[in-house]
Amino acid sequence: MAAAGSFDGSDGRRAVDRLTALVAAPSGGGSSIDWGRVTIEYDHGIPDDYKEFMGVYGEGVFDNFLSVVPPIPEAYPNDLSATVKGVTDDAQFTGEEEGFSDPDLLIGWGLTTDSDLLCWYADGDDPNDWTTVLWRRHWSGPEAWMRFDCGMVDLLCRYVRQEIPQFWIPDLRYSGSRFNRSRDIRRYRGTGTDLWGPEPLAG
Repeated sequence: MAAAGSFDGSDGRRAVDRLTALVAAPSGGGSSIDWGRVTIEYDHGIPDDYKEFMGVYGEGVFDNFLSVVPPIPEAYPNDLSATVKGVTDDAQFTGEEEGFSDPDLLIGWGLTTDSDLLCWYADGDDPNDWTTVLWRRHWSGPEAWMRFDCGMVDLLCRYVRQEIPQFWIPDLRYSGSRFNRSRDIRRYRGTGTDLWGPEPLAG
């Protein structure tokens, strides 16, 4: 498994501030999440930068390509696969099948339209120290796994700055990067509104 970068141990708020300087957050805010309920369901804990991200951005998609999933279903209440638990189950199964050294340490937080998986590497008791792992479905062998020595939000910053290696860059009709909440994508589906067109949706 390849490694890239160095871990920045900044707190979650500062990490999200770095991201909002690159990608506009939804004007209506992110997701309202009962973190007490989440703590019961995920007794291993959740990194602070993820909690901050959910409050500012929420469940949603970057560039019609990279999705960040919620801890509990929100926009799609009946779809448990598109949650941290669902992606974790997929990642751990994939890790066992595809030769990852510690599949039980993978906790999923995102996925792409190419079916790549994005995970925390939960090798310590403090979730804020967890680094991230990317599995690229269309690669094979150990090269399919790439570990980044940074947290989730800083990995998103690298994605937005097009610093993820091996051409992991979507073909966009606009400059920069864009984020849309899943509930907005669902609301506008079927209306003819193009959330990924050359110009962002007003408001």
